[in-house]
Amino acid sequence: MIVTLLVFLAILGGLVFVHELGHFLVARWNGVWVREFAFGFRPRLFSKTIGDTEYALNAIPLGGYVRLYGELPEEIGERSFKDKTPWQRFQVLVAGSVMNLLLGWLLLTILFIVGFHPVFPGVDENPFISQTPSVLVSKVAQDSPADKASLQENDKITAVDGQALSTEKFITYVNDHRGQAVTLRVERNGSSSDVTLIPREDPPAGQGALGVALSQAEAIKTTPLKAPLAALYETGRIIGVSAAGFGLFLRDLVVHQQVSPNVTGLVGVGALTGVARRLGLGYLMQLVVMISVGLGVINLMPILPLDGGHIAALVYEKIAGRPLSERQFSGLITAGLVFVIFIFVLVTYEDILRFDVFSRLF
Repeated sequence: MIVTLLVFLAILGGLVFVHELGHFLVARWNGVWVREFAFGFRPRLFSKTIGDTEYALNAIPLGGYVRLYGELPEEIGERSFKDKTPWQRFQVLVAGSVMNLLLGWLLLTILFIVGFHPVFPGVDENPFISQTPSVLVSKVAQDSPADKASLQENDKITAVDGQALSTEKFITYVNDHRGQAVTLRVERNGSSSDVTLIPREDPPAGQGALGVALSQAEAIKTTPLKAPLAALYETGRIIGVSAAGFGLFLRDLVVHQQVSPNVTGLVGVGALTGVARRLGLGYLMQLVVMISVGLGVINLMPILPLDGGHIAALVYEKIAGRPLSERQFSGLITAGLVFVIFIFVLVTYEDILRFDVFSRLF
């Protein structure tokens, strides 16, 4: 448990640090005075001023922050963030999320080169992968259709009714053909044969229509030249899923007054970190990808004090020809902060119940 906690803190701290590094680099690029760049949150352990920026190491390793000149009303001038053009301020604001998305893309590029078993569905449909999907039989239930057809553990199913399907699509296809004969192309010890069987319409509890447990036969991979494109495609897909998931979360919260079971917070991510760590580095890297991309997407939501809220304020300034007043901005910040804290507490509470945290601890 201690190791999992340390890994979780390292992941969370690293991802928030990468986010803040994006703000730092682009602020410097646009001539904004970065007064402080800190890793972790206070109390302070160590700091050193280099040039006109204070670099700090703090005791709580849950991320980091940058303090820009121009965040306070009296901080004005050529190097003030508030006195930069809307385009320059937009670049600084969006840079954190862009860094998170780039990190996800980079890790996925590595995974596609070395090969990995995906934990999120649909990866096998990526147009840039280089192998045909196949399914591995990992267990056969006694007296099931698979057992009667002499399927064995470690058999590789390369096609069903002439189609090469991923594990996910194979299961869907079989369930759609319950009570109908299907023909499997089975590879065993280097030789292939066809096996015909009928998926059960009403299988016993805990068994599927065929009575087999399945896994992805080969690791998903592609060539080094195609890997960046495959990673870009997959990053875009995860962005879409993350944005849609956030929208569904808000809908369920407002319409049904409930938190979707597909949504998890810090407690859930901590639990998933333990599972991924035990499964191996490839699974842990995929978890980091999903968190990093999700962090980038959530931060672009048009809610103050998130980066997306500040970007929305810039859009208003561009359309209206004037910025929000200090009173309007302060009110939106307060309302948004209350909403964000409410969501955090609510999701954390659901996670504690879902993962039975107190029983596990005590």
